[in-house]
Amino acid sequence: MSVDNPFYHRGAIRNAADFYNREAEISQILGLLRNGQSVSLIGPRRIGKSSLLLHLARPQVRAQMQLDPPHAFFILIDCQEFGGSPPEEVYEALLDGLLDAAEAAGVEIQSTHAPGTYRALDRALHQISKHGISVVVLLDEFELLAANEQLTPYFFARLRGLTTKYGLAYLTASQRPLYDITAEEEILSSPFFNIFVTLPIGLFSEETGKKMLCARLQNTAYTFPDALAEYLVWLVGPHPFFLHIAGYHAYQAIAQGKTLETKADFARLDEPIEVEADSHLNYLWNNLTPEEQYALAIADGPIDNLRLLEQQCLLCPTEDGYAYSSEILRRYVRRQQVTGLIQAGPFVIDQQRHQVWGNGQEISLTTSQFAILVSLCQNAGQVVHGDDLETAVWGDVLVDDPDRLKTLIKRLRRAIIPYDTWIVSERGVGYALRPPD
Repeated sequence: MSVDNPFYHRGAIRNAADFYNREAEISQILGLLRNGQSVSLIGPRRIGKSSLLLHLARPQVRAQMQLDPPHAFFILIDCQEFGGSPPEEVYEALLDGLLDAAEAAGVEIQSTHAPGTYRALDRALHQISKHGISVVVLLDEFELLAANEQLTPYFFARLRGLTTKYGLAYLTASQRPLYDITAEEEILSSPFFNIFVTLPIGLFSEETGKKMLCARLQNTAYTFPDALAEYLVWLVGPHPFFLHIAGYHAYQAIAQGKTLETKADFARLDEPIEVEADSHLNYLWNNLTPEEQYALAIADGPIDNLRLLEQQCLLCPTEDGYAYSSEILRRYVRRQQVTGLIQAGPFVIDQQRHQVWGNGQEISLTTSQFAILVSLCQNAGQVVHGDDLETAVWGDVLVDDPDRLKTLIKRLRRAIIPYDTWIVSERGVGYALRPPD
């Protein structure tokens, strides 16, 4: 990637000047941690959890709450390094973090026990607490630690014990809630998992998303017209990671002298943006259960599934129910095979339950109208002969009424407004389901 393109971020943001937004979340997290309350930060992959932890680890960010050294030590641990490690390696990493923080703050800690032992960690915390210093442990990718088979309930009970003895607090970051990230009931029952306030981290607002795109361009020779910024937010949603992908390709197009003035110009960005975004959408999709995939496809279903999909930034609540968080997600879901569903254009059909949705809104159809729409959706993009449509509705029963199919199609179109223009008439042949011109 060109170093001149300001939308190069694909991993965690490590430069403080590049970190954008999350002021409300930062204030809430620091307020809880200042009172010794442990926090579980949850959000989907690439939503910015690691970037937020890195930002909170910067002393200047915490100074307003008097959580900077020497008032507090923040120890950041990347749990990806300890997915299969024994307890001793975790204790040693925590101790090393404490000793480094103490040295940087000019606080002398006498280490009298062998590193890699709980006793050494406990003694270091004891000395730090005598100085009136608070300690916060930031655990990124925490699900890997929670699923580590070498870490027993006793290990987690010891971590919990440190909060009681020394007022230590934890800030964990995971993709799903703590109760959902370990299959071991014995681990989950540890008192460690009962001390957290859960704080979701989600999408930006649409306005914040547009402002971020503009903010990234401040030190460049280019700007995005308002219409382009609005289009990019509509296409990829107010998701910080996908906005970086969209911004990158828009910037490259402008830098290469391409015109981006009309909606048709903007639409030429869709393909490269979707190609890059697909692998990440694939990951999110494949980590859903079949029931969750079904609920996402219809943007409806049991409330627990809908809330989880909202938590994963896939669905957003609306006045009428739920909607996809982005256009690229809607397109991606429509390309997937979902057991029991037919997906074509704006329509999702459950044949067994005799239900139809148009872009997430349920549509009420008669049995005959349903049969016609099913036949058209099963052959989306192709012309279905009138005789075949009649057979789908009435079977082999012969009726001397040449206009009955036309009448039924007219009623079907009326029932599916505003998607009526998707049903295209091929004079003398039949009908097809196609995007309107």
